[in-house]
Amino acid sequence: MKPKPPKMHKTVFADADGRAPEYWECPACGFLSGDPALRDPSTPCPGCGATGAERRRFPSDRVRRLDERIRQYNRDGDYEIVVILVMTLLETILEDILDRMLAAHGADLRVRQMIMDSQRAIGVRIGKIFPALANEEFEEAAAELGYRDFPYRWRQMRQARNAFIHDSPFNGPRERLDKQMGLDAMQLLDQAYRLFVLLNNRFVADGFTRT
Repeated sequence: MKPKPPKMHKTVFADADGRAPEYWECPACGFLSGDPALRDPSTPCPGCGATGAERRRFPSDRVRRLDERIRQYNRDGDYEIVVILVMTLLETILEDILDRMLAAHGADLRVRQMIMDSQRAIGVRIGKIFPALANEEFEEAAAELGYRDFPYRWRQMRQARNAFIHDSPFNGPRERLDKQMGLDAMQLLDQAYRLFVLLNNRFVADGFTRT
């Protein structure tokens, strides 16, 4: 069955103030919003209108702690660590979004764990799992949501990270990850939160993928 077209609700982005943004999730439909009013369970969800249930904060406390450490390393000028940890954090956020999409398709916890544990490669998750759930490529979805360059820049940064950590039999190891790469990684991090919130609200909220 072809997925229902998504209901269109304006996503409110959380303020960018030099730390991990703060979004609130409606437990009824999964919609994410940066509107601080959503902390109050009596405020209707902009996606489905539900009230009364406690809203979960996104990203999780675990991700927020990692984000805080990354920003401190960036202030200290430890750009190699910044690039490595940003790439790790983005993969963690992607895993969260894929888990939400699987749940929206009706997969229970055991099935979701099996899929994610057996498909750990980031290339497979982006190139195989995401298109199977979204009915379009990750690059297409990112472009439609206003982040056309994000997949390419993310891929280039992953390749640089991998070349730095692993000796390459073709090009040799990358000797360092410089300041510019650290700054680019921080830009990717800030963009990633917004992109993944938009992906969630398009492919998870409102029962878009449920049949």
